[in-house]
Amino acid sequence: MKCYVDSSVILRFLLSKDPSFKRTVQFEKVGSSELLMIECSRVMERYRLENLITDEQRGEVKQKLDEIVEGMYIIELTGTIKKRAAGSFPTVIGSLDAIHLSTAILWDEYDEDQGLVLFTFDRQMRTCALAMSIQQWEPL
Repeated sequence: MKCYVDSSVILRFLLSKDPSFKRTVQFEKVGSSELLMIECSRVMERYRLENLITDEQRGEVKQKLDEIVEGMYIIELTGTIKKRAAGSFPTVIGSLDAIHLSTAILWDEYDEDQGLVLFTFDRQMRTCALAMSIQQWEPL
């Protein structure tokens, strides 16, 4: 079984010490979109500029993020993913969430010998994934 992790799970782990991400060790493959690095980097930079973290903490969090991403299967934003994300979904979903969900869907179709579990804290993404019968994890 494989799991797709979105930025909300990684950011909670890095910035709030939420242990949920550690549950990914039970999966054969852990993947995400290359969008993950952009989103996480932007949030870390915003936190630094708003003085929610220091420059030193930002460096430590960035190093941990790099270590996490090294152990993940990072999926490139292809034209097929972007086209799927621009299409319709059964519920309201934002642009970045549509990219994440499209990446997960297409990864599952490409690597169909394993099941897929979606890891996210994002309510709209969870609602949309549920409407699409995508298996999800339950937060701790």
